[in-house]
Amino acid sequence: MSAPLIGREAVIMKGATQIGFCKTVGVTIDASITKQYFLGSDTPDVLASGNKTFKVSIGKAYIDKTYADDVLNGTSVTIEVRPEGTGTGKQKITLSNVVLNSWKLSIEQDGIIMESIEGEGKTIAFGTQT
Repeated sequence: MSAPLIGREAVIMKGATQIGFCKTVGVTIDASITKQYFLGSDTPDVLASGNKTFKVSIGKAYIDKTYADDVLNGTSVTIEVRPEGTGTGKQKITLSNVVLNSWKLSIEQDGIIMESIEGEGKTIAFGTQT
């Protein structure tokens, strides 16, 4: 049995650049359900996986307006999540053609100014780093 991964070892990339001061990341795969009932049946006659969406959310320390600009400009990016950190043979999750569609700035009197970014990718792939 493998040991659980430690979150602090993860690395998040936007294209070829590491996202610095990242605190949280979430990757979500959603698949809609296609189902159809016909007369004479109270159970679905058709039940199948439907359209899929691949979402990413990132929480990080605010440095400048780069990510807000990406949302405003409709910029398409690649996001790569490296759960085990960087290194040959380690896991990677790549979301391609991600359109960033949400940006939020959070300021607390006694904390670091943070920003959160969300987007949706066209495809997702699981692999290993080379």
